[in-house]
Amino acid sequence: MNLLVLGAGYSATAAIQEIRAAHPGATVATTTRDPEKAAHLAQSGLVVHLFDGETASPELAAALAQATHLIVSIAPNAEGDPVLSACANALRAAQNLTWIGY
Repeated sequence: MNLLVLGAGYSATAAIQEIRAAHPGATVATTTRDPEKAAHLAQSGLVVHLFDGETASPELAAALAQATHLIVSIAPNAEGDPVLSACANALRAAQNLTWIGY
Protein backbone atom coordinates (compact mmCIF):
# COMPACT_ATOMS: atom_id res chain seq x y z
CA MET A 1 0.00 0.00 0.00
CA ASN A 2 1.22 3.44 -0.91
CA LEU A 3 -1.07 5.86 0.92
CA LEU A 4 -1.23 9.61 0.40
CA VAL A 5 -3.25 11.64 2.88
CA LEU A 6 -4.02 15.18 1.77
CA GLY A 7 -4.44 17.24 4.94
CA ALA A 8 -2.88 16.00 8.18
CA GLY A 9 -5.48 17.32 10.59
CA TYR A 10 -6.85 15.58 13.68
CA SER A 11 -9.04 13.00 11.92
CA ALA A 12 -6.54 12.23 9.18
CA THR A 13 -3.71 11.81 11.69
CA ALA A 14 -5.84 9.32 13.65
CA ALA A 15 -6.58 7.44 10.41
CA ILE A 16 -2.87 7.37 9.56
CA GLN A 17 -2.07 5.80 12.94
CA GLU A 18 -4.71 3.10 12.47
CA ILE A 19 -3.65 2.35 8.90
CA ARG A 20 0.03 2.14 9.83
CA ALA A 21 -0.82 -0.27 12.66
CA ALA A 22 -2.87 -2.48 10.32
CA HIS A 23 -0.40 -2.26 7.40
CA PRO A 24 3.12 -1.99 8.87
CA GLY A 25 4.82 -2.15 5.47
CA ALA A 26 2.77 0.65 3.96
CA THR A 27 4.39 3.78 2.63
CA VAL A 28 2.50 6.76 4.03
CA ALA A 29 2.82 10.35 2.86
CA THR A 30 0.81 13.37 3.89
CA THR A 31 0.50 17.11 3.42
CA THR A 32 0.40 20.09 5.71
CA ARG A 33 0.64 23.86 5.28
CA ASP A 34 2.80 24.33 8.36
CA PRO A 35 6.58 23.74 8.10
CA GLU A 36 6.83 23.09 11.87
CA LYS A 37 4.09 20.48 11.70
CA ALA A 38 5.81 18.99 8.66
CA ALA A 39 8.99 18.50 10.69
CA HIS A 40 7.03 16.85 13.51
CA LEU A 41 5.21 14.52 11.10
CA ALA A 42 8.47 13.61 9.36
CA GLN A 43 9.98 12.61 12.71
CA SER A 44 7.22 10.01 13.02
CA GLY A 45 8.34 8.40 9.77
CA LEU A 46 5.93 10.01 7.34
CA VAL A 47 6.88 11.49 4.00
CA VAL A 48 5.57 15.06 4.22
CA HIS A 49 4.79 17.51 1.43
CA LEU A 50 3.98 21.15 2.06
CA PHE A 51 0.72 22.08 0.32
CA ASP A 52 -0.75 25.57 0.57
CA GLY A 53 -4.07 24.53 -0.93
CA GLU A 54 -3.36 26.45 -4.12
CA THR A 55 -0.34 24.97 -5.88
CA ALA A 56 0.69 21.33 -6.06
CA SER A 57 4.46 21.00 -6.08
CA PRO A 58 6.13 18.58 -8.50
CA GLU A 59 6.91 16.39 -5.47
CA LEU A 60 3.23 16.27 -4.50
CA ALA A 61 2.25 15.44 -8.08
CA ALA A 62 4.82 12.62 -8.02
CA ALA A 63 3.38 11.33 -4.73
CA LEU A 64 -0.08 11.29 -6.32
CA ALA A 65 1.32 9.36 -9.28
CA GLN A 66 2.76 6.72 -6.94
CA ALA A 67 -0.21 6.46 -4.56
CA THR A 68 -2.40 3.39 -4.54
CA HIS A 69 -4.71 4.81 -1.87
CA LEU A 70 -5.73 8.42 -1.30
CA ILE A 71 -7.49 10.12 1.60
CA VAL A 72 -8.62 13.69 1.02
CA SER A 73 -9.04 15.46 4.34
CA ILE A 74 -8.91 19.09 3.26
CA ALA A 75 -12.12 21.06 3.62
CA PRO A 76 -13.55 23.01 0.72
CA ASN A 77 -13.04 26.76 0.73
CA ALA A 78 -15.15 29.56 -0.77
CA GLU A 79 -13.89 28.70 -4.26
CA GLY A 80 -14.59 24.96 -3.94
CA ASP A 81 -12.35 21.97 -3.38
CA PRO A 82 -8.69 23.05 -3.20
CA VAL A 83 -7.49 19.53 -3.98
CA LEU A 84 -9.47 19.36 -7.21
CA SER A 85 -8.41 22.89 -8.13
CA ALA A 86 -4.70 22.33 -7.54
CA CYS A 87 -4.33 18.64 -8.34
CA ALA A 88 -6.88 17.89 -11.07
CA ASN A 89 -4.29 17.01 -13.71
CA ALA A 90 -2.25 14.88 -11.31
CA LEU A 91 -5.40 13.07 -10.16
CA ARG A 92 -6.44 12.34 -13.74
CA ALA A 93 -2.99 10.94 -14.45
CA ALA A 94 -2.81 8.85 -11.23
CA GLN A 95 -2.92 5.38 -12.78
CA ASN A 96 -1.99 3.51 -9.57
CA LEU A 97 -4.96 4.68 -7.50
CA THR A 98 -7.25 1.83 -6.46
CA TRP A 99 -9.12 3.62 -3.67
CA ILE A 100 -10.02 7.20 -2.75
CA GLY A 101 -11.63 8.29 0.53
CA TYR A 102 -13.01 11.76 1.03
